[in-house]
Amino acid sequence: MKLFGIISILILAIFFTFGPANSQADPLPNSGTYFIVSADTKEALQPNGPTAGQNVFLYEFNQGGTQKWTVTRKIDPKTKKPLNRYTIRLAGENTDLYLQPFPAPDHTCMVSNGATDYTLAPGGGSFQIKSAALNGDALYTFPSPPGNTEAHFGPADGTAKYKWDFIPAN
Repeated sequence: MKLFGIISILILAIFFTFGPANSQADPLPNSGTYFIVSADTKEALQPNGPTAGQNVFLYEFNQGGTQKWTVTRKIDPKTKKPLNRYTIRLAGENTDLYLQPFPAPDHTCMVSNGATDYTLAPGGGSFQIKSAALNGDALYTFPSPPGNTEAHFGPADGTAKYKWDFIPAN
């Protein structure tokens, strides 16, 4: 009977050591360089130009240099574990151009100096990009014919226009 009890304890210890870690894989992207592509339109975020104050629109996904974004995941200083808090900036030499909501009421997207925090909400392989500065309003696609699709922030309604794919840039 003692042997059975010892074996049971060992099995439980192994399950609790390895089981939960495998079933709770972190679905959030790590820090790196990504193309941020709309799951709805399959277009990529791209500023009009690589200078402060430029609006960010959606363009045909062509893996161009101005479609690359450096996504930095914040780390908890005490636990040293990654948080669901990110900054998103234009990749390359323009290291101080961050994705930001424009302060006007329609909250279009722009690049500007100074980091803004975002959280990511996973769902169906894609993510909602939620602005901390706007109390959780999410980035979404806003068709604007005959021009390019615009990127705005607003209350998420769960539709595909609020979903974004993070495609690693090599």
